[in-house]
Amino acid sequence: MRRILVVLVMLVVGGCGSKKEGGGTGSGADPKPVEPTPMTCPPGNVVQNGACVAVVTPEKVAVVVQQQSRIDELAKLLDQVEVVAAPIELLDGFRQLPQWKTLAERSVKLRVADTVVGTLNDAVKKLRELKASLGEASLRLGNLKGELDAVMTNTGTARQLEEVRTKVSTELRGAIEPLALEVQDTIQNALTPLATQLSDMADLVLGACAMAKLSGGGPEMTKMCAGARDAFDKGKAFVDDFKARPAAMFAEVSARLETELDLLVDSATKQAIDTAQTQVSAVLNLPPTGTSTGSAAGSAGSAGSAAAPQ
Repeated sequence: MRRILVVLVMLVVGGCGSKKEGGGTGSGADPKPVEPTPMTCPPGNVVQNGACVAVVTPEKVAVVVQQQSRIDELAKLLDQVEVVAAPIELLDGFRQLPQWKTLAERSVKLRVADTVVGTLNDAVKKLRELKASLGEASLRLGNLKGELDAVMTNTGTARQLEEVRTKVSTELRGAIEPLALEVQDTIQNALTPLATQLSDMADLVLGACAMAKLSGGGPEMTKMCAGARDAFDKGKAFVDDFKARPAAMFAEVSARLETELDLLVDSATKQAIDTAQTQVSAVLNLPPTGTSTGSAAGSAGSAGSAAAPQ
């Protein structure tokens, strides 16, 4: 009897153990972890710290489009760069004439043109480079608008703020930093010499034309002199109208974009934009370079006698 009881106890204990072990793999198994449901937010919103945050509005997109248009308008003005190139080509043509060379042999002031024409040709080249840089900046702002449009039209899983901020900052910095460098270069090495030396060279050429007329300059020089005043006047008018525009455009575009896209611009990009704005402002205050021809050209321009300037 005692043996029968021992056997029964062992069976009961074994059965309980089997149930416990079977519980780990049977219908009583631990449930799989439930993955969180992806967040959805209203259009124009992103996720920040688990909450929807509005970062893009139609008004902000409109500001980007407006600033892109400002860049395009400035680039369009540079389609007229040939107006500036024309008097420089004319000056270079004068230098090839025997009559000019004869006058230049007796005048240090006229020989200055040999140096200045190279500076002015480089200035025109830099205006063309500015046009190309404006096109690249406009393309970047087009990409930026595309990023904002994607946030505005998103109705599915909301994007994280950091992801959108990285993309927006990359496009914005890619537009602003190279443009700032190009604007600085244009002000210093194109617009400043053009604003001073183009006027000086006009005086020099017109003075030489007056002297050549009195001494019989020949039909070719007479023909070139006939169009000289008009060519230089148009070139100077374009430079006078254009010279303040690149810096003004850059200041407005960079400031408006940084302000409107505030939450979507990372701190490094904000710092880069602030630095670029400071550098562009600084170059506006630099003294003009290469303007030593001013008094010489002015003297030549007022020459009214047949004697060549000394």
